[in-house]
Amino acid sequence: MQRPRGTRDLLGEELANVRRVESVMHDVFKRYGYSEVKTPEFENLELFTKKSGVTVVKQLYAFKDKSGRELALRPELTAPVVRLYIEQLKAAPKPLKLFYFGNCFRYEEPQARRWRQFLQSGVEIIGSAKPEADAEVVALAYHTIRELGLKNFELRIGHIRVLREVLAHSGVKSDAQDPVMRAIDSKDETRLNEELGKAAVRETDKKLLKALVALRGGARVVDKAENIVANLPRAKAAIKNLREIVGYLNVLGVKEFNIDFGIARGLEYYTDVVFELYVGDVQIGGGGRYDDLIALLGGEPCPAVGVGFGIDRISDALLSQGVKPAEEVLDCMLLPVGENALAKCLEIAQMLRDVGLRVDIDLMGRSLAKAISYADSRKAKYAAIVGQKELAAGKVTLRDMRTGEQAQISPREIFVKLRAA
Repeated sequence: MQRPRGTRDLLGEELANVRRVESVMHDVFKRYGYSEVKTPEFENLELFTKKSGVTVVKQLYAFKDKSGRELALRPELTAPVVRLYIEQLKAAPKPLKLFYFGNCFRYEEPQARRWRQFLQSGVEIIGSAKPEADAEVVALAYHTIRELGLKNFELRIGHIRVLREVLAHSGVKSDAQDPVMRAIDSKDETRLNEELGKAAVRETDKKLLKALVALRGGARVVDKAENIVANLPRAKAAIKNLREIVGYLNVLGVKEFNIDFGIARGLEYYTDVVFELYVGDVQIGGGGRYDDLIALLGGEPCPAVGVGFGIDRISDALLSQGVKPAEEVLDCMLLPVGENALAKCLEIAQMLRDVGLRVDIDLMGRSLAKAISYADSRKAKYAAIVGQKELAAGKVTLRDMRTGEQAQISPREIFVKLRAA
C-alpha cells in the first residue's frame, strides 16, 4: 500500500525542522501582537468559487457529503479566516490581528516542492486601510524569514492597483481585467499579448502596461513608475500609496527588497499592494491587500491585508542550506538487566518524566552490551543500568554515554545529576 500521489510522509529531521519553523513563526507572530485562530479543513465550496468561479473546482478537492452539501478541502487559508471574521468577529475592536497554521489541499500536478497536501501559516490584519498596516505585514514576513535563518531570499513588492487602473483607463473593467492579470502573473509574453488583444486594450495603453510590468529594482523604481503613469490620476494615487509603504518599511528595518510591477498574484482577490518571497525560483510566501474580499463573501465592506507562508517549502530550503533543527536527544535511557529490574526501571522512568526529563526504557530485554549500544543509537546522554546488584543496594549505575564513566547513585540523585549535565 502506497501513500496517495502528491502527498508525503514526514519523520525524523524533516519533521523536526517543520516543527522548528512553526515554533519560530508562532513566536514572531505573537511578538507582533497577533492572536491565533483555527478553521476547519473543509468549507462550503462556494467560499472558494465566489470570486474565482466554478472553473476553480478543477483545482480543488471538492465533494458532496451524505446530505448533498457541496464542500471542498480548503486550498488556502485567507478565505476561511475571512468567513470566521464575518461569522464571529465582525464586532471585535479594529484592527483585528489574526494568525493561523493548517493543512491545505490543491489538486495540482505534483512536482518538485509542490504537493497536493501542504502546510501553510499566515497572518491577517482586518479593519485597517492605512499603509502602515501593509508595511507591518511585509515587515513581519521579512523578519520571520530572517529569524528562521534562511539565506539568499528575495522580497519582491508590487502594486496591483497601478496595473488595474491602466486597464480601466483603456476601458477594461472589473472582472474582465482578471485574465490579463493572470497573464501578467504567468510571465508569459505571448499569453499576455493574447489577453490584451482579447480585452481590446488600446495600443498606447499596451505599451504603458508593458513598461510598468518590466520595471524591477530598488526603491527608485517607484519614481520611474510615477513618470510612466503621470497622466493617470488614479494610478498616481496608487503609486503614492506604494511610496508611503516603502517609507514605513525603511523605518521597520526592511532594507533588502525589489519593487516588481510584474507581480499580479494568482489569487484574484488582491486589490492594492502585493508581495512575494522567493528562494531562487521557489516561492515560499506571498500576500497583499484584499479590501473587497470581505464584502464579496457576505460581510460589511472592510479593508484587510495579510500574508501566507509555505512551511514545507521553507523547511526544505533551510535543510538544503544546512540550517538544521537541534538534534533530539534523550536525557536518560533506563536499562533493566535480569529479573525484577523492569518494574524498578518503570518506576524510576515515571519519576524522572514527572519532573520534565526525557526518558525511555529498553523494553526488548537486550543483553547489557546491546542495551548500551541501543542507548547510544538513541542519542541518550546517560544510561541508567538496573541489575541484581543495583536492586540489592537500592542504587542504579549511571553511565555517561559521552565519556563512558559510570558510578552507582541512588535513583533520586539521577535527577540532580541530569539537571546539572
